Amino acid sequence: MCAVLGALFTSVSAQWVKQKVDTTASFRGLSVVNEKVVWASGTGGTVIRTIDGGKTWDVNIVPGAEKLDFRDIEAFDENEAYILSIGNGESSRIYHTTNGGTIWELQFKNANAKAFFDAIACWDRNRCIAMSDPVDNKFVLINTIDGGFHWKPIDTSKMPRTKDGEAAFAASGTCLITQGKNNAFLVSGGNDARVFRSNDRGLTWTVADTPIAKGTPGSGIFSIAMFDAKHGVIVGGNYERPEARNDTFATTTDGGANWSRGATLNGYRSGATFLNRQTIVTVGTMGSDFSYDRRMLWEKFGSENLNAVANKDKNAVWAVGPVGMVLRLNSDSILNRTELFDPKKVDYPHLVYIDSLTLSHGEISSECISSTPNCTNARRIAVRATAHEFDSPHEYVYSVSAGSIIGNGPNVEWDLTGVKPGKYIITAGISIPAFPTLRDTFWGVLGKTETKVVIVR
Repeated sequence: MCAVLGALFTSVSAQWVKQKVDTTASFRGLSVVNEKVVWASGTGGTVIRTIDGGKTWDVNIVPGAEKLDFRDIEAFDENEAYILSIGNGESSRIYHTTNGGTIWELQFKNANAKAFFDAIACWDRNRCIAMSDPVDNKFVLINTIDGGFHWKPIDTSKMPRTKDGEAAFAASGTCLITQGKNNAFLVSGGNDARVFRSNDRGLTWTVADTPIAKGTPGSGIFSIAMFDAKHGVIVGGNYERPEARNDTFATTTDGGANWSRGATLNGYRSGATFLNRQTIVTVGTMGSDFSYDRRMLWEKFGSENLNAVANKDKNAVWAVGPVGMVLRLNSDSILNRTELFDPKKVDYPHLVYIDSLTLSHGEISSECISSTPNCTNARRIAVRATAHEFDSPHEYVYSVSAGSIIGNGPNVEWDLTGVKPGKYIITAGISIPAFPTLRDTFWGVLGKTETKVVIVR
C-alpha cells in the first residue's frame, strides 16, 4: 500500500510562516481584509495591524481596556474596524475605530449582568450583529444599522430556545458569522451542538441538529465557515480532550438546514476557512489540517497551537494563537496538489472498502401499506454498511444529499424528517490512514464507495 500511495501523495511543503510581532498577547480575533491589510485582537486590550502584508506590525493597547480580552474583530480596510471583548457584565464591550486604531470609540457596554458576549459579525461597515451566551435559555442579540452609533437589542422571543447547558464558544470569533447580504449563522456547544440560522439579518431564526461532539462543557461546535449561501462546514470537538478525533467535522449543502459527517479531523479544531470551493484549512490546539475535496480527505500539515484562521484569497491566509503567535500560510503547494489530485480517477482495489450498503426501506410515504414492504411511514430508515476488510484502522463515513446521519459505525440511521418530496442519495465509504506504517495524520476515503437512493413522497 505504501508504495502505491507514496507515488500519489508526495510530502507537503506547505507551512506556516511565523511573523515577528512585538507582543505576548494571546490572539483569537482575526480579520483579513486583503493581501496587505490584516487585523488581530486579543488579551490585555491588544489590537495589532499590518498594512504591508506582515512586513511591519502596529501593536496597540486600547486605552481603558488594558484588562479586557478582545476575542473578535471585524475590519473593512486599513482604517476601520470593530472589536468585541468578552466577559461578564460590563466586560463585554464593542469599540470602533475609523483611523487605524489611533482612536477607539466605546460604542457598547453590556448592562445585562447575566450576559456574556462572544462574537461580532458584519454584513458591511454599517450593518453588524453581536451575540451573547443564552440568558434564560435564549441567545442575546444586538445589532446596528448605522455604523455602531446605535446598538439595539434584537427581539429573540420567537428564536428557538437553547437547552440547559447549551451556549457558544468565544474561541475564534467564528461562532457567529454573516454570509451574503442577509444571512447569519450561530453555532452552539455544551449539552448540544446545533446551528442556528437566519436569512433576515437576525430577526427570525431556525435551528438544525448536527453530528458534532456534545454533552460536556468543553464539547460542541467552535467554528462555522460558509463558502456561499448553500455550502459550508462546521468544526469542533472537545477542547478538554484535544486529541480526540470523533465527531469533529460536518458539512452542509443546503444552507445549514442539514449537516452530515465527513472524514474526521486530526483532533479538536476551533477555526476553519475556505481557500476555494474545494479546499478547506482548519486549525486548533493540536495543529492544522487541509482538505482537497471539502469533506473526505484530510491531511495534517502543522503542529502549531492555533486559535483562529481566516483568509481573503489563496495569497492571504492567516492564523493566530497564544503568546503573540501570528502566522501566514504558504499555500501554493496545497492548491497545486488540489488541482493535480482526483481520487475518483485512482483505483484502490487492495484497500479497505465498502462491500455492501443496505437500507431498511427505499421509499418514505404517508400512504405506505403493508403490501409494500420497501415503504415506510417513518422518517428515519436504518442503514447498514459492510466493509471488505477490517485489518487496519478505519472509520465509516456517510454523505447524504438531504437529512442527517444519526450514530457512528456500520449501523446508523438516516433521518429525513422535514425533507421535501424527491429522490435523495446516501453514499458510504471507509476512511483509513493513507500511510499507516509511516504516520497517522492523513485520513481519507480512498477505497470504493457504495451509493443508494431513497424516494420521499
